[in-house]
Amino acid sequence: MLSGQPLRDIRVVELGQNLAAPFGALILAELGASVLKVEAPPGDDARHYGARVGGQSSIAFESVNRGKESVTLDLGRDADRDWLREHIADAADVCIQSLRPGRARELGLGPDDLLPRNSRLLYCNVGAFGAQGPLASQPGYDPMMQAFSGIMSVTGEYDRAPSRVGVPLVDWGTGMWLALAVLAALRERDRSGRGGLVDVSLLETALSFMSLNIAACRVTGKDPRRAGSGLRGVAPNRAYQTADGPIMVSALNDRLFARLADALGHPEWARDPELATATARGQHQDRVDALVEGALAARSRAEWLSLLERAGVPCAPIHSASEALAHPQVQALGMVDESGVGAMPRVRLPLRFDGVRPPAGAPAPALGAHRKTHDG
Repeated sequence: MLSGQPLRDIRVVELGQNLAAPFGALILAELGASVLKVEAPPGDDARHYGARVGGQSSIAFESVNRGKESVTLDLGRDADRDWLREHIADAADVCIQSLRPGRARELGLGPDDLLPRNSRLLYCNVGAFGAQGPLASQPGYDPMMQAFSGIMSVTGEYDRAPSRVGVPLVDWGTGMWLALAVLAALRERDRSGRGGLVDVSLLETALSFMSLNIAACRVTGKDPRRAGSGLRGVAPNRAYQTADGPIMVSALNDRLFARLADALGHPEWARDPELATATARGQHQDRVDALVEGALAARSRAEWLSLLERAGVPCAPIHSASEALAHPQVQALGMVDESGVGAMPRVRLPLRFDGVRPPAGAPAPALGAHRKTHDG
């Protein structure tokens, strides 16, 4: 039987702040790894962002740092740097750092400093623009990378300004790639007995998310356009207004479109040359969207969802966060643990081992709460 904590013998040191590196370390922690978070005396910047939780924390910090231990070190002091080097050399399997580009080497905490002292160490750089190139030494954040990579250029309504994705997509994705890279490197270390260097970056993650758009640009010679809740050249596949609110409908292939046409009371659409095939519908997207939305205006959101689900047409309500949390399907999955401190829920990992989800970690640590533990 698979263990719900397969990394329980792995020890991680995290020199990260904000979201990307801490989220990657959180994934490792909830898979069982012991994660020691190193913070400067003021603490991770994320402790001070947005809505507060307790006296020393925030929603942003709590969301990505539960299940960890915290030590405070002034890396400008020789004694603190020496302590950290010794700790990593003696006790760490993985070191994750997302300091300002070049700062780890300035402090004597780069891969050239640490890998010779611990041959089994996996040293992980989490950068902004990547490890090479003219911008490699520049810092960066999620919204900058959504802009730089082109993600914002394809997000939002076509006749409005580009939009940022409503979640920190690039941060979360970079944390996931970091965790995946660590797992692969640990597997390789099992074979070779040696560690090495892992590099991930916000820009590389953002470019990976743009893979379909990049391919479309190169093949067609045109930049993809914003399409709101849909995709250009694919219909019907977006949010459509009903009598009392929008729903998402995705009837992409010809079989599903015929079912949709029947459910909407227009079976003749499936025989119309401009509507009968996916290619034709893509070429006449505006007409398709207008016809579908015109038909949907006759009934309420709840009525159409019921009718379309019975007809086997892919559709969904557009939930707010509170509506999603209250839905029986979300509750049945058991991903959101409401037993945390105060009103702070814990969203557990989106995976299971032999049907069991790894447990949510303890609340995020108080600043510097564990130095004595590691000193002694």
